[in-house]
Amino acid sequence: MVRNEFQSLINRRTRQGCWLGIKMIFCMVLFFCFMACSGQSGKRKTNKIRDQKELQKLWTQEKHRLEIDYCKLYYNGKQIMLHDSISNLKRIIGANYKDNDMGGLFYQDVPVFVMLRKRFKGGVSTAEAEATNASYTTVPVSIQIMMGGGKKEASEKTTTGSNSYAGSIPKAKYIKINGAIISSDMMPDKINELMESNRKPVFGARRTWAYAKVYSSTGNPRMEQCQPDPRLKQEDWTDIEIRYQTKPDDESEPSYMTSITYQYSNRYAEIKP
Repeated sequence: MVRNEFQSLINRRTRQGCWLGIKMIFCMVLFFCFMACSGQSGKRKTNKIRDQKELQKLWTQEKHRLEIDYCKLYYNGKQIMLHDSISNLKRIIGANYKDNDMGGLFYQDVPVFVMLRKRFKGGVSTAEAEATNASYTTVPVSIQIMMGGGKKEASEKTTTGSNSYAGSIPKAKYIKINGAIISSDMMPDKINELMESNRKPVFGARRTWAYAKVYSSTGNPRMEQCQPDPRLKQEDWTDIEIRYQTKPDDESEPSYMTSITYQYSNRYAEIKP
């Protein structure tokens, strides 16, 4: 009887020892998994920082450095004002452009297309201006930054017909938006990830039409609280649109970046004299 009890005690001790060993192994596995995940997370964070540092260096080396700081657009450190005199625009980015007589400037050395509008004296309409022969001032109302990375066949399509000048505009590889360097090969998810990590405005899909998908900053409070030009007669805000060519087999999905448009919400905004 004593022998049986002794044997039973040994069996219990053995089972307890086994369970303890299993628990220790399980805890060790969890520990190593945690360390591995932490290491991967730290590696991803380090890679993200390294990527931005490398992109910052590449952007700094660009001959034409374009930067959008919330509601303000800069070219090589000089702010470009919309709805301002066209002569001021030329003073900043030069006058090496082609004009197709349709209200646009196709720059040949700077990666931008500038949309123009006639501002008639006294704020009269086009019909009234034609009837009274009113004088006018030509002002830029939007600037489209042409981004690289497009497919050759898509580029060739833009060089035919009335848009023949569009294909001659050089392409930008990098642009700084709200402190983050954006490269022309970045997709919307990557850009939004950078914006979120820096607590910056996020670009949301706004509309899709034939061959183009647009991501806009419209509706972001930070953008709408920022005034691009204190000379504007009325409150206005900036809208930034990132445009992508859509996939041939799925027009709801972006394929590659084509341009970034900078404009004010009110295209008829006026500047105080």
